[in-house]
Amino acid sequence: MDRILRVDRILFCCYVGTYVSSMNEFQTIRTWLSAVLLLGAAAPAPGQVRGVDLSYGRWWNGSAAVSYSAGYFSELLGPLAYGLGVTHLAEGSATDDRRRTGGEFSLALSRGGPGPYAVASAGLSMGHSSGRVDAQWSAGVGYSFSPLRFLSVAVESRYRVEDTAVRGFWRLQPDDRRGVMLLARVTVGVGNREPGPRTLPAAPARELRPPSDAELIAAAGDGESDGTAANQRALVVQTALDAMGTPYRWGGTDGNGFDCSGLIRYAYGEHGLILPRISRDQARTGTQVQRSVNELVPGDILGFGEGGRITHVGLYVGDGKFLHSSSEGVRLSSLTATAGDGTWWQRRWVNARRVIN
Repeated sequence: MDRILRVDRILFCCYVGTYVSSMNEFQTIRTWLSAVLLLGAAAPAPGQVRGVDLSYGRWWNGSAAVSYSAGYFSELLGPLAYGLGVTHLAEGSATDDRRRTGGEFSLALSRGGPGPYAVASAGLSMGHSSGRVDAQWSAGVGYSFSPLRFLSVAVESRYRVEDTAVRGFWRLQPDDRRGVMLLARVTVGVGNREPGPRTLPAAPARELRPPSDAELIAAAGDGESDGTAANQRALVVQTALDAMGTPYRWGGTDGNGFDCSGLIRYAYGEHGLILPRISRDQARTGTQVQRSVNELVPGDILGFGEGGRITHVGLYVGDGKFLHSSSEGVRLSSLTATAGDGTWWQRRWVNARRVIN
């Protein structure tokens, strides 16, 4: 995936570079380009929430223009996601052709999963008839919902500016066009799915009992004299336990449904600790803990998989039990039981990490 992202950047640079070489205002364009590519050069963390999207919109800038875009997006860092795409603006008449096509880099901020988000973008495009390279930027808000596990639909409202001389949005001129833009977006998630209903075992024969508050706090302390960390661990675990029975939903991060990493991110996020979105990144968060039940404390993140590859995560709650979101929803499983799914999880337990020390 890292190779794909590097190729995306190279193609984007080449695309813009072919136009930059023919422009008189080379220094100004280079400044714009450097700003855009600096954002794109941040170390990417390919996220569980990633895929391709298509959008259709209208831009009112004195006249009405139709906008089309297609692109690839992925999680960048915490609640931030980035996108690389191609945009096309259809506008004008037979005597005044203002059609433009170009590349765009965008950043989106959300809590993950369906709901409200903020978005901003910047890019360069070329006029079909004039051959002139202009810059554009936009910023706004949107709201998304997921009718299917892999499909997201969103509506966005943005304020868009087209800088016709590539001066930068801080030096706009009266002839620079600007206006409100409304878009409809369809997104298809690809890759990095958490284990689905067909890959997880059935529930154990007997129902596992969640720990009481006193048991949880005592286990979370791990013999520490300072109870601050213990209390914080206990709060995180209790938040996750309160979600027991919530259905499994791929990409889910709220009470409407969780996937495995979405549950853990939610539990920690409710107490001000923002974790990566994808399970394999969560299994590298914090400090390493010896892979032994006796070394675990409530709140530790457990990574599961095969061949060294993390495909599932759970939250340890004490007494050899962990909480996770599986095909049957948010439930408890055992790392020590010899009946039910206990041995299945024991064979696939890869590592343990402690976030709160």
